[in-house]
Amino acid sequence: MTGIFVMLLLVILLVNRVLFLYSGRSLTYRTSTDKKVYEMGEIIKVMPVIENRKPLTLPFLRVDEYYDPSFSVEVNSYSLVLMPYQRVRRTYELTAAKRGLYHVEAASLKLGDFLGFYEAYQEIPLKVPVVILPEKRNLRKIVIPFNSFQGAVSVKRWIMDDPLMIRGIREYTGTESERYIHWPSTLKHDRLMVKQFDFTAEKSVLLFLNLETSKPFWKNPDLEAMENAIVIMRAVMEELTKENVPFSFASNAYNDHASQRGYYFPPGISKDSLKKYNEILGKMGKVIAMPLEESLKGFTRNKQSYQTFVLVTPGVLEEYLSPLRSFSKTFGRSVVLSAREENLNRLPKEMELYKGGF
Repeated sequence: MTGIFVMLLLVILLVNRVLFLYSGRSLTYRTSTDKKVYEMGEIIKVMPVIENRKPLTLPFLRVDEYYDPSFSVEVNSYSLVLMPYQRVRRTYELTAAKRGLYHVEAASLKLGDFLGFYEAYQEIPLKVPVVILPEKRNLRKIVIPFNSFQGAVSVKRWIMDDPLMIRGIREYTGTESERYIHWPSTLKHDRLMVKQFDFTAEKSVLLFLNLETSKPFWKNPDLEAMENAIVIMRAVMEELTKENVPFSFASNAYNDHASQRGYYFPPGISKDSLKKYNEILGKMGKVIAMPLEESLKGFTRNKQSYQTFVLVTPGVLEEYLSPLRSFSKTFGRSVVLSAREENLNRLPKEMELYKGGF
């Protein structure tokens, strides 16, 4: 009787050992999310799939899934038994409260036997990307005119001339019609001067997002102002799309997915383009490809393609003043939306100026 018991015990131990040795074979694990792009606070569904593709039972499996620390959950753990040829699908929910590019980082699989004598581990790198968009805000609620006489914020003011509403005189840039030359001022200043109209219709707009907050850019960056500038840029693009105004989007944010420095997209208008630009805003890091001054030189050469230049920036640094003065004279109509108020009063009066109202 004792011999039979010992024999039975040895068989059990042998079967247990064999099942464990084969437990990791033909075992697959993968995971995905229900979308790739989310708003702040939106539910992110993570959907792992585990499959046992062999005729043997997997007696014990513990799964530890690791998420980016910015998610509401950093580690998700669960255990299960997988029968032969069984596939298990699960869904877990996360949220993220900050803009950025995050990842479902990796998974760790712990395999065990029936009796708890053996265990083995598998590490699975995942890097499933998740993009959290910048906060969606109404443009009129986050920026206010720097000079009160400019009235309410409206993108129509930036893109259309109303010949019935003259708001001042400025120097001729070569892009205006000759019929708008103001001859009395031309004689007075001994250089061509033109009427500057209030804004109400027209061509395309060049949007530029500057992410530089200090010189050098990596020294004590103002991250809050940077994030506010990104939120403002999204609001401007949403507004232009709603008004059916074609616009070009550019930025000096570092672009690690292209040979060119920064970002540039030609003029156009579509909801698909807006989605693409918003996703880029969500992915943007804190590194810049070039200073604002260098970017302005390139845009001056393409001034004929645009009606208005709109600069969204965390702040106006001392080093920007001279380049922006020269740029506004050469390019023509220019708008500045700054998250910080500093140095706005030192920019040319011909520029349309707005400050953040967060």
